[in-house]
Amino acid sequence: MLNLLGEHHCKVDAKGRMMFPVKLRKQLEQEIHHGLVINRNLFLKCLTLYPKSEWDRVQQEMKLLSRYNEKHQKFMIKFLGGATTLELDDAGRLLLPAALLDHAQIDLKKNNEIVITGIGEQMNLWSSGNYKKMMAEQSDEDFSTLAGEIDEFIQTKQKNS
Repeated sequence: MLNLLGEHHCKVDAKGRMMFPVKLRKQLEQEIHHGLVINRNLFLKCLTLYPKSEWDRVQQEMKLLSRYNEKHQKFMIKFLGGATTLELDDAGRLLLPAALLDHAQIDLKKNNEIVITGIGEQMNLWSSGNYKKMMAEQSDEDFSTLAGEIDEFIQTKQKNS
């Protein structure tokens, strides 16, 4: 089970290539040769980067949806439509799809700085501006309240297991 950690600051070149952080490569050394999948984040203006094994688990969950249910169809189209397989090139770079960069509001003409955060079995890729904004939006008091809610959720899950 992966436990990807850290906040990694990177730059994307004019062609949309990003040097993949060495620390993340080391954390993924058993997985990276299978490739990665990048997609729009469901809730935030960032991208989610999955090791292939984690993306395969997501695909298994998608198979539970019905192709005959309109809501399921719309969800699958919107969610799976942007998913793109990526592989590191010989220089250790990833080529990020332009359409996905737009979703994450990464404008290579204005600012090519991005932040990659490891969050367990996946990573989020942010424009530096969106990351700073998201981190500043939640006060310490709000975060404390959220932590309490998360603790209650975990306690309930553990009791029901």
